[in-house]
Amino acid sequence: METTKTIRSQFAIDVKQGLGKERKSLPSKYFYDEEGDRIFQQIMEMPEYYLTRSEIEIFAQQRDEICQAMDAFEKPFNLIEFGAGDGTKTKLLLRRFIEGGADFTYFPVDISQNILEEFSANLEKEFPNLKVHTLNTDYFGALEQMTRFDDRRNITLFLGSNIGNFHLNEAEDFVKKLASNFKTGDLFLLGADLKKDPEIIINAYNDPHGITASFNLNLLRRMNRELGADFLLDNFKHYTLYEPETGEILSYLISLKEQLVNFADLQWKVQFKKDEFIHTEVSKKYSLTELEHLANGQGFDVIEHFLDDHEYFTDTLWKKKDQSS
Repeated sequence: METTKTIRSQFAIDVKQGLGKERKSLPSKYFYDEEGDRIFQQIMEMPEYYLTRSEIEIFAQQRDEICQAMDAFEKPFNLIEFGAGDGTKTKLLLRRFIEGGADFTYFPVDISQNILEEFSANLEKEFPNLKVHTLNTDYFGALEQMTRFDDRRNITLFLGSNIGNFHLNEAEDFVKKLASNFKTGDLFLLGADLKKDPEIIINAYNDPHGITASFNLNLLRRMNRELGADFLLDNFKHYTLYEPETGEILSYLISLKEQLVNFADLQWKVQFKKDEFIHTEVSKKYSLTELEHLANGQGFDVIEHFLDDHEYFTDTLWKKKDQSS
């Protein structure tokens, strides 16, 4: 298990690598420290941010169908969730599994130790008989640990459109690596935001309340807090654009002036030109056809797409193919 100290050390490495490049960038996973978690909770409550509501609707209205497609009450399983967060959506499934007498152990995975601790304590109160083992690591660390689990089948959840944080080629590599760690018949439930009216998408990532801007700018606050940097937030602005052809929404922090930022803890400095950007996030939107190509090309069969009423979002269930034949 990764400790907070290990994650902070990796944060320093990734910051030096990302801001040391000509085209500066930072991994979006570092949005989620304690303050980032708090701001993201506000984002999920915004009227413009449809993603969470759409996925909750799917689980609330179709959990019986999802459980049936999983054979959840017929065979024991390990339930592994990447990026578990606060578990709002997952609890709808957990409750149905428990009510139906499913035999399973739950493995929530999250890079934020803070959110895992809060989630685990909440689960203990709400589901006292639920078997829970938290994994404080990133997705790929969890993939490595999957091979150490028992020989039960694994059902892996990757919800909340987290797959959108990869460019398409990166998503293909991720799903391929995922498949290599799956046994034949293991299941994968993937939450994915769908292509739609660009205005609906852009408003979810550049809201008039300034909450998404604060979430993006919190990366600078985090570097100040944890790495001794001296970023002045007023010297940067949040900027977002959407490319409907690729389905990618891209977020940046733009330097408003020429400036030198000092990282005291790293004994390192970074020069920014006026209008220079830091790429902080990609959020790709998919068509159902693209999702089917992604699954089939990396060793999965698509069992079923579960859609919300507006068809804004899908939770799509895949099964690992038998590669021996």
